[in-house]
Amino acid sequence: MHIPAGLYPDYIIMICNIIAAPVVLYAIWRTETRFWSGWSEGLQVASIFIALSALYMLQSDIKPGMGMHWLGVMLTVMMVGPWTAIVILSAVHVFLLVTKGMGDVSTLGFNITTSVLLPVAIAASIHLLFYYKFPRIVPVYFAKVGFGDLLCMWGVDAVLTVCLLLWTDYPPFHIYQDFTLVLALMGGMEAVISTWIVSGFICYYPNWLVTFNDEEYINGK
Repeated sequence: MHIPAGLYPDYIIMICNIIAAPVVLYAIWRTETRFWSGWSEGLQVASIFIALSALYMLQSDIKPGMGMHWLGVMLTVMMVGPWTAIVILSAVHVFLLVTKGMGDVSTLGFNITTSVLLPVAIAASIHLLFYYKFPRIVPVYFAKVGFGDLLCMWGVDAVLTVCLLLWTDYPPFHIYQDFTLVLALMGGMEAVISTWIVSGFICYYPNWLVTFNDEEYINGK
């Protein structure tokens, strides 16, 4: 999500900036070098960056000056892993801020913390939970992507709803009607779309999913 300047107290923005900066730098350090050194891997990263940039530009503006858009976090984590996902998603936020003026420099850390770090943490947790606690078969992988996508959006939705209720004078009913409910429905739609996309990857480009292994999910090993 893209949050304008002046919407939340300065100390909240400062805390999120303090959180976002070191985590993004650490993610850059932890990113697998093969995503930047190989031609095919570089093409994959570039494709994800372009797709996410286009997806985020389809945002809907709502009062009080916020912008809502799809997240695409769960699918990105499934494709490149959590650390590389943080780098790509954060780069998209910076790119859209510089080129399209989406958000504000002062709230960049808040936007990255709530719309990148939080959902990536949820996505990675869901992946690990399903990987170690559920059978490693293709239908479970599909369910993991859909369920994880839903929880990513709902997690961001819950945090931002609480922030709106605590630190803005926007009427609670309109927060629920114009923001909370819309994001919840968007989460369901994104979960379905992501499941369709990942099924196509498994059929035709399984090497684009670093979290998917033929021997584990198809051969049962």
